[in-house]
Amino acid sequence: MAKKTKRSGSGGTRAAYEKLKEAYKELKDANAEMIFRLAMMAEYHDETTGIHLVRVADYSAIIAEGLGLPGSEVEIIRDASPMHDVGKIMLPDSILKKKGKLTAKERALMKEHPFIGTEIFRGAKTPMLKACSVIAMSHHERFDGTGYPQGLKGDEIPLYGRIVALADCFDALTSRRPYKKAYSFEKSFSMLVEKAGTHFDPAVVMSFVRNKEKIKKIFEANRDIEAFLKDRGISYG
Repeated sequence: MAKKTKRSGSGGTRAAYEKLKEAYKELKDANAEMIFRLAMMAEYHDETTGIHLVRVADYSAIIAEGLGLPGSEVEIIRDASPMHDVGKIMLPDSILKKKGKLTAKERALMKEHPFIGTEIFRGAKTPMLKACSVIAMSHHERFDGTGYPQGLKGDEIPLYGRIVALADCFDALTSRRPYKKAYSFEKSFSMLVEKAGTHFDPAVVMSFVRNKEKIKKIFEANRDIEAFLKDRGISYG
């Protein structure tokens, strides 16, 4: 009789554990979806239905994995990277949609968006939200120290920022914008490689190059946010 009670208790523990694990997954999925939905508020002016965010997330994850980061960090970068430009939500369309060159005053306002983005996540407690803050602040820094907003150089730039900087730039090059045409995949690829050691961390560029075929598949998939979430098993309503 004692043994049966023990087995029953063990089964109850396993069931409780499975329920807890499922609840954790649902919470994690909900957080990931929330990040994407909020990030789209800053991207609405591009009329991309989240395609830019999805590509940056996937490119960043591929680069991170190629650098040997553990799976948990790869997922954090994938989920946090869409928030890279969330600070732009405070900028007017007269700047974001401008077809010509920005004035000195407009450029100065544009360069404020990393501070706005990181302020949104000030005091964050979870690893993902902390990563959002780091990425928002550092993804416009350049490896040679000529970036903004802090002019950080080399390893002074957080790794997450170095990764997303390349992913974001590559998607910008391959996408049409009000002020530029879209470059081809191959042209954009070579332009990034040429900037290794100046604009980008050479190690990050090498990871990008080693995974060119994976990058190309993401580029050609042209998924929107709904497809991205569905592929990850995240579906709500």
